[in-house]
Amino acid sequence: MRLFTDSFQQLKKASVPLYRTPKSIQETIEILKVAENGIFEVRKGHYSKSYRFQDINYTTTTEGEQLSIIERYCKLLNSLDVEFKITLNNKNKDMQKLRKNVFLKERQDGYDEYRGMYNHIVEEKIQEGKQGIAQERYLTITIERGNFEEAKAQFATIEASLQKAFRELGSPIVPLSGNERMQVLYDYYHLGDEESFDFDIREAKQTGTDFRNDLCNGMLKYYSDYFQDENKVGRALFIKKYPSGLSDGFLNEIASLPVHSVISIDVVPIPKELTTKVLQKKYLGIESDIIRQQRVRNRNNDFSSEISYTKRNEKKEIENIMDDVRDNDQCLFYVAVTMVFLAKTREELDSITDTVMTIGKRNSVTIDKHYLMQREAVNTALPIGVRQVETMRTMLTQSLASLLPFNVQELQDETGVYYGINQVSKNINVGNRKKLMNGNGFIFGVPGSGKSFFSKMAMGAVYLSNGPDCHTDDIIVVDPMNEYFDIAKLYGGTVVNLSSYTDNYMNPLEVDLADLSVLKRRAVIRQKSEFMLGLCEQSTGESLNSRQKTLIDRCVRKVYQEAARKKQIPVMTDFYRTLLEQKEEEAKGLALSMELFTEGSLNIFNHQSNVDVDNRFLVFGIQDLGEELFPIAMLVMLECIQQRIMENWKKGIATWLWIDEFHVLLQSPYSANYLWALWKKVRKRRGICTGITQNLADILRSDSRDTIGTMLANSEFVALLRQSSTDLDTVADALNISEAQLDYVNNAPAGTGLLRFGSVVIPFDETVSKDSKLYQMYNTNPYELAEQAESADGGGSTGYPAED
Repeated sequence: MRLFTDSFQQLKKASVPLYRTPKSIQETIEILKVAENGIFEVRKGHYSKSYRFQDINYTTTTEGEQLSIIERYCKLLNSLDVEFKITLNNKNKDMQKLRKNVFLKERQDGYDEYRGMYNHIVEEKIQEGKQGIAQERYLTITIERGNFEEAKAQFATIEASLQKAFRELGSPIVPLSGNERMQVLYDYYHLGDEESFDFDIREAKQTGTDFRNDLCNGMLKYYSDYFQDENKVGRALFIKKYPSGLSDGFLNEIASLPVHSVISIDVVPIPKELTTKVLQKKYLGIESDIIRQQRVRNRNNDFSSEISYTKRNEKKEIENIMDDVRDNDQCLFYVAVTMVFLAKTREELDSITDTVMTIGKRNSVTIDKHYLMQREAVNTALPIGVRQVETMRTMLTQSLASLLPFNVQELQDETGVYYGINQVSKNINVGNRKKLMNGNGFIFGVPGSGKSFFSKMAMGAVYLSNGPDCHTDDIIVVDPMNEYFDIAKLYGGTVVNLSSYTDNYMNPLEVDLADLSVLKRRAVIRQKSEFMLGLCEQSTGESLNSRQKTLIDRCVRKVYQEAARKKQIPVMTDFYRTLLEQKEEEAKGLALSMELFTEGSLNIFNHQSNVDVDNRFLVFGIQDLGEELFPIAMLVMLECIQQRIMENWKKGIATWLWIDEFHVLLQSPYSANYLWALWKKVRKRRGICTGITQNLADILRSDSRDTIGTMLANSEFVALLRQSSTDLDTVADALNISEAQLDYVNNAPAGTGLLRFGSVVIPFDETVSKDSKLYQMYNTNPYELAEQAESADGGGSTGYPAED
């Protein structure tokens, strides 16, 4: 039903092009002036500004959660009382640049074969995703003001409410600067040659350069139903007819096509008072038509009380709209959807057009071409801020919200570690944990879920990476099950297997004071004194009093003074004997408690170091530690790790610490408290910690739940692989994950799950072919390892190693 006529013509009237008959390609660009702050004057007295907003997880949520998102989106739409445009831009992605950033580069260091294995896996996954497509979202607002300054003030007011509304949606929004808006337009006009953009508004103003010369193509032709420039052909389409109920997945289905496109939703809010006035006028008109219809029937002796079907429907429709506007906080908008699709050839363009129209028919939507209006339609679709085609129709808020511009989040940092592919979009996940506010994290997964393989893939990528900020990164692994010895040996690392029968020795008192200044010597001795306080406390099994602490500090200073005089490195026996030399009775008690670990059978830390703890890849095996030795070994190991992190920080090197079977260390109060403190302060020292364990729910129900809760709060990276179905509610509450997202970890295949990376939560899939050498090297599945020992594995199926 056509509700509105002359009363609303001015609102939906299309703007007139700046040049009705362009005499040059420059005159096809509908911009008068540009400013560095991102405000464009698009016609006399009309100014526009664009904002980029991020995608949110809509597809991967439950129906109830989707309704909540739509309600918040409706609130956003109702809050905008200015003309605006939402644009989905499937821009060109430079795949060669992507490969250059993601692929591991050869370094001629003996490990290039492994880098090739990584690159082969990533290349296979790139081929499965959207080739050459990167999707961005823009909101462009157009206002009418007297000059740039007035427009700037108005945009500042609008931005305050925009930030709040988009924050409630969980979609950060940022204004585009003038150069960034120019880059967006340049990328469209120069598809495939985006890197050649070299324009600065400030410089252009100083030199008097016309910005249109840098934007425009070299050749441009418009035909009746398509257009062409020097390297592409395109076609502008529009939605001609809408169904009574539009699917919320319709727009996303078109935007998800792996083609270059620009889809814009132009919206003009209709003032509520004007809406109410015209609705009442229309309703009275229908009532008058019904009365006249009854009079005609009475004159014809047709005394039926029924009104005609057409008028009955018109009355019902207008009543429903009036109820929605009055009772359901619905606003009325003029809406137009314009779509521009690009291709290399006319045949490819026709095929894309047929596909889009087929999608429309499947959703009861009629999509048509813009005949003899291709130039105007292209300018309308681009995020410039003009609307030069009159294809608008009225929509209520809830109907407009069906054109939802959200799908699923992506993790695509320019550089970082490969974390499989997004299960929904099939694009690869690349994340740089150093860019997070707190790069610490956890990997959770029941036995057999693939968490060891996931961890080894990340360790290998970090070790082999040769980017500008990470090729010197160090890796330390705490390994309670001795599962990471193989990868350490593979990359020439050091394995320190701590046990009572080991021949791997670490001297916790080792330090070279020769080249240190007086101040630095004092700092080192002070640090070692604190360490010995903790070690003695563990040995005695009780808290130390002030007299004992004084004795320990005195002995530590004497030990290092004597070591400096003799130019020797002290060991624990030196500290033990210095204690015995003291006359206080407390010293004899402390020495007695230390005897087991110095002169006794658990004296593994009473030797000079014979392992290379400075190796870039260091693994501590703690599986064979006895109950008595475990607390002391933990203290020594964690002291070594902390010292290594501090040394690397001073050198500008990042330290990646992985702790497997994390729940084992939480069982010791000392190591639990140490890790809790480490998680809070390590970020400032370029440290990145990762805890690896099985069931998150078990830890949250243990005595360490408060500790792990704090550590989770200080971790922006979480890889959640398969979890027990009975634990899903606990997991959801702890990690703030929706019910629909939990489906990706409930009985999930090995190597798949959820990845939380900062504010991004995505379902990932890091399965690799069993034929891959990398799979065979990192595999921890005991059954598959036994089969490989008997005979070569055939097939070529895709899999992911399970764990013991």
